[in-house]
Amino acid sequence: MTVEIGLVLLVIAAALYLFASQRLPLDVSALLIMVTLMVIPLAGDPLVDAVPWLRDRDIDLAGAFPTVTEGLSGLSSPATVTVLAMFILSAGVQRSGLMHALGRRLVPFVGSSELRLFFVLMPVVGVVSGFVNNTAAVAVTIPFVLDMSRQLGLRASRLLMPLSFFGMLGGMLTLVGTSTNILASTLVTGDDALGRSIGMFEFAPVGALVLLTGLVYFALVGRFLLPSTDLGGEDEAEEEFVVELGFPAGSGWLGASLAESGRASDAGVTVTRLIRDGASHREDAERLRLTEDDVVKVRGTTRQVADLIKDEDVVVLTDTHRNTRASGNGVLVRALVRNRLLFTGRRARTIGFWVRYRARLVGIEAQQTVSARLSEERLNVGEILLLEVAEEDMAALRRHPDLVLLSEFEDEFDARRMWLAGGIVLAVVGAAALTPLPIVVTALLGVIAMAVTECVTKDDLYSGVPWEVIFLLAGVIPLGVAMTKSGGAEWLGGLLAGAAVDWHPLVVLMALYAFTTVLTEVVSNNASVVILVPVAVSLSAELGIGVLPLVLTVMFAASTSFLSPVGYQTNAMVYGTGLYRFTDFAKVGGPLNLVLMAVTSTAIWAIWA
Repeated sequence: MTVEIGLVLLVIAAALYLFASQRLPLDVSALLIMVTLMVIPLAGDPLVDAVPWLRDRDIDLAGAFPTVTEGLSGLSSPATVTVLAMFILSAGVQRSGLMHALGRRLVPFVGSSELRLFFVLMPVVGVVSGFVNNTAAVAVTIPFVLDMSRQLGLRASRLLMPLSFFGMLGGMLTLVGTSTNILASTLVTGDDALGRSIGMFEFAPVGALVLLTGLVYFALVGRFLLPSTDLGGEDEAEEEFVVELGFPAGSGWLGASLAESGRASDAGVTVTRLIRDGASHREDAERLRLTEDDVVKVRGTTRQVADLIKDEDVVVLTDTHRNTRASGNGVLVRALVRNRLLFTGRRARTIGFWVRYRARLVGIEAQQTVSARLSEERLNVGEILLLEVAEEDMAALRRHPDLVLLSEFEDEFDARRMWLAGGIVLAVVGAAALTPLPIVVTALLGVIAMAVTECVTKDDLYSGVPWEVIFLLAGVIPLGVAMTKSGGAEWLGGLLAGAAVDWHPLVVLMALYAFTTVLTEVVSNNASVVILVPVAVSLSAELGIGVLPLVLTVMFAASTSFLSPVGYQTNAMVYGTGLYRFTDFAKVGGPLNLVLMAVTSTAIWAIWA
């Protein structure tokens, strides 16, 4: 081992320590590493020239470490730019509400079965994660899982960890499923490696097998290892409001009972009463066939009420005395009643919400209301109401002494552009797969399309990007340059090749998989790829094994490491809910990692041997 290689390995060891200890933020550590790699040759070469002992050993720091241009190459790397663009595309999909809409459509297939929810939700998340960045797919699904768990009385801890795992597994279906894949493809494009980028769907068969293996594992083993209690305790249920629904002519709700159509269940709301011709029906509210004159009282969260307001088949009644409807153009506000002179058992219709506050009464927070109609409900100090207020009237309402505004519901979804945003992402993936355009170009074109069609706002272009990931990529890419220029990758590959010279190539792949898995738990998956892809290329030359199977082994192992909550972003996200112990991940993920080591390595060898 040369002095140059030793110095590069020392920098890598320092990087591993910083990433593992997190004494500094990951992005700061990455920038520190990038600067260090550029400074060493600039400051070190004059020192080598000044010290005869160093000069006599022909130490060439400039030849072993990145130049300033190479050190900054991570900022302009196609991998970094592609990941940046994919995060913006994912933000556009999230803002459109497409994931939320897909989640709502799962409800009819789930019922109240945890197992059914698992086998409906996890494959969907897995497939979506192959085309939308898997971190974003998991991020937008976590609230849905928590909400479904509360509604169905299930343990969220039995669903969130599998959600993270299937996001990781699904990310291996395509090149754009995870930043690791894009980064690895960039690293092997040089003539001394693979000489080309990895195709969009080139490893999809192995990815599909890995996803299927995860399903079988959880069906037979994993679900019995999951925690049976939520350590953080039951989350307090989100506040629910009683609201009234009417139905316009031609509504899909009409002509069938709610039990037959399942419309209320699809919307996630609970039916409490049906009012027909002045008569109130409770026990048979869901068994009566709906007519245009019926009013149905339901209980639901603010999110569910907002969805109903947008539904053209439903009229969410506000001033129920005159049967007027919510406009859908205002802000939904939770307001606490505090005027004792006004709210002392007076009926809601006599308050005059529109005249007094320029607000419409949408719902009352209660499990059940006393009066048949909300307009007849008696209101008292301390009750919480759900109001719809025009944006321009919000300032006046905040200052009004009768009410205390507790929160405003900002509907982050733009349903008008739901399918447009999804279509843009599909076009990005399809163009990269079916045309000569590289993924970095199609992704940037997708960002432009998102911006022009207003699927993303100016703020989304910046707030939708986890910049620590971008700077992490920019900082660790020069490590790969240093490993190659110094000969460190070739040296380390030679050591491994010497140990594995008599091993079967399949055993080599398994050993590389295991080493990558462990390294990923210490550093990020992206850092593991940067460190080990050059080693894989060197191993290929030493052992006569193809570059592609070795690189794919590193890719799959780095992106499917389940041993701890710090090995991957999605694991950290679900661990942050407070429902798990640190060791729960190893308990559930350890056996899965062993199974995948055998399955993935065997599949890669069988296809690319």
